[in-house]
Amino acid sequence: MRVLLTSVPAVGHFFPLVPLAHAFRAAGHEVLVALAEHPEWAASAGLPVVDPAPGYEAVALAMGTLEADPAFRDEWFKPIGPDRDISPRAKMFAGFNGPLVAGTLELAEQWKPHLVVHEQTTSVGAMVAAKLGVPAVQRNIGPVVTNNTHRLTAELLADLNEKYDIPPVPATAEIVELLPPSMLTAPAEGIFMGGAPYNGGGLLGHSLPRRSERPQVVLSMGGGFSARFFGLGAMHPLLASAAEVDADFVLALGSADISSLGTLPPNVRPSGWIPFGELFRTCTAVVHHGGGSTALAAIDAGIPQLVALDPMDVGSGPLAASVQERGVGLVAAPDDVTPAVLERLIGDDTLRTATAEVRMEIAALPSPSQVATRLADLAARI
Repeated sequence: MRVLLTSVPAVGHFFPLVPLAHAFRAAGHEVLVALAEHPEWAASAGLPVVDPAPGYEAVALAMGTLEADPAFRDEWFKPIGPDRDISPRAKMFAGFNGPLVAGTLELAEQWKPHLVVHEQTTSVGAMVAAKLGVPAVQRNIGPVVTNNTHRLTAELLADLNEKYDIPPVPATAEIVELLPPSMLTAPAEGIFMGGAPYNGGGLLGHSLPRRSERPQVVLSMGGGFSARFFGLGAMHPLLASAAEVDADFVLALGSADISSLGTLPPNVRPSGWIPFGELFRTCTAVVHHGGGSTALAAIDAGIPQLVALDPMDVGSGPLAASVQERGVGLVAAPDDVTPAVLERLIGDDTLRTATAEVRMEIAALPSPSQVATRLADLAARI
């Protein structure tokens, strides 16, 4: 069986697909990834990849969508509602997906997959599956509800549907949740999957990272898109508070330009890119922007987390709520992250206990291999 996986180029969207990709390959299936802008993410995961849209720039597309429609811009920056429905945001998803349609469809028609797996906002996966008449499987990226997102996105891309003779998007054949049941603050849309989260590969230097004798806390803003789209302004109050805490801090911002942060406090060091799984195992806690992959990496490492929720980053609100309600971490606006909040993050054993409980819950869920087998059987029946 041939499985095509596709995602918009954001770490928190693509990385959740990788465990499934590896599981399909381990079971003997052919796997191919369609990923624009950062195809190296798939290549570094050992996966064959095609860039379906050379020159694609996600941040520019997002900004262009918002600038073109001020009314939608106002709606976009409102918090996601209590129903967790993301379909009202379809105009942004159309902006991300439109440039991917031609190249992804050309690739799919050439390779002829039997199954298309896409993440929750990559409607092009559903559209391509509809065109080829094969099932589409969705991998969720957080505690949000898809509802009519793909249908609405496809309707906003009606010119492309007409140009490439793409039929209406049918119902998704299966959905694989990102979070375990106890952290899902939205109604479950599909099946659950356990296993270790994928958070990138990379050269670790001449030796493994070591755990410090002092508390060590990661400060992160995700894998790139968030840092570039929202900027690093939220880091300034975090760094100011970190300077007053008796702990070491690792600034993990990947390849982001940190010159705007000025001189770092003596107890803060930049790390560049390092796989979170390896970094977090040497740390006491992590402060991050509210990405699902980062949250799961912290749970997998058994450390508590603090979501420093940028008021502009409303898309991370549902994940922050899940972290707080399950008790695996704290939530605060960056300006409210005081030294006392960081000290609680480091020393509150109740956060560590809840994290251990969720880690065990995830370990008991079906493995990626079991889920891949189920999805392959599903594709064979349809």
